[in-house]
Amino acid sequence: MKKLSADEFDQLPIKGKGRSSHVFNSIVNLQIGEALLIEQKDWKRKASPSTLVRYIEKNHDMKFTCGSIAGGSGWAVRRIDGLTKETGAKESSAPEQKVPEHERLQLKSDLTVFYLGRIAFHKIELIEDSIKASVDYFWKAESARVQELFYEIIKSLEEQGHIVIENEKTYIPLRRN
Repeated sequence: MKKLSADEFDQLPIKGKGRSSHVFNSIVNLQIGEALLIEQKDWKRKASPSTLVRYIEKNHDMKFTCGSIAGGSGWAVRRIDGLTKETGAKESSAPEQKVPEHERLQLKSDLTVFYLGRIAFHKIELIEDSIKASVDYFWKAESARVQELFYEIIKSLEEQGHIVIENEKTYIPLRRN
């Protein structure tokens, strides 16, 4: 047995509870704007790291974007903002940046193509399911922006007669000539 000083104790890599404590600690310690790449070799659980990320969001008042890397080589997690427990107010270390118009239009265009492909494949679709799929697919963009653009798109498509919205579902109408 050996007595440790405070500095020596701080230098020890202490393993917490559970199989993914190293990943858990890495995610919890992310600062706003920082990101983490979780490789397949670092993750041994059945469920993807997104379940752990959602748990951390719920219990630690943090906000993340999370998604799998193309090719199945791992997952990326980025902390986007947080909530303070005392006030419930948003904290932000970086000033809010306005997205350039061309990036907004590009996202709107990509989202329109994604949604039209999805509605053509599924024929009839719950709006809620379409939003979830869009937010998951465009995980690099802010989910609030994706949702805002999604509602603009379906409203525009409905006004033009390309889709019909009934009972929180959308579908492509049959045309009669």
